[in-house]
Parts: sequence; C-alpha cells; structure tokens
Amino acid sequence: MRQPWLQPTPNTRPDDFSPRSATMTAGRAACVVGLALLVFAAGRSGAILDAAYGLDVLPGTEALIVVTESWDGAMAMLGVTESVEAARGLLGLGR
Repeated sequence: MRQPWLQPTPNTRPDDFSPRSATMTAGRAACVVGLALLVFAAGRSGAILDAAYGLDVLPGTEALIVVTESWDGAMAMLGVTESVEAARGLLGLGR
C-alpha cells in the first residue's frame, strides 16, 4: 500500500484491495496454510502416530488412532516416509 505522503513513481500502481492487487485473499491464504499443514503431516506421520498412541483413553481416541494408522500406512505406501528419512540423513551429515 502506498503511503499518501510519498511521491508516486512511474512503476507503482494504486492498491485498491481488489483481486488484481498484490494482496492475498483470506481464502487463498487458508488454502496455502492448509497445504503447508498437509505437507507437514505427510512428513511427520510417524511422530503423529506415536503421539496418538500416547493419548489418554477417551471417547473417540480409538477412532483417532485408526485414522493416524491409516495416514501413516498411506504415507509409507507412497514412499513419503522413506524420502523424509533420506532427507534427514543427508541433512544430518553436516553435523
């Protein structure tokens, strides 16, 4: 957003907060955050499963464990867990 006390330059265009401006809409930002969380959950599926096993016994805990087991199994079938472990091994070489 251009400050009113600054002189306009030839390359600036006014920010009118429309879809064609440089701002990001809330829906688009939510999609980006959701995608980032999905990638995070894919890479950390084993840790999420371990955390689910450590939960207290409450209503719905068994269903949550089944979902996390399915998620971890799907990530293993896709090869995500092996890729993440390989990347961690490569990053750990510099330590």
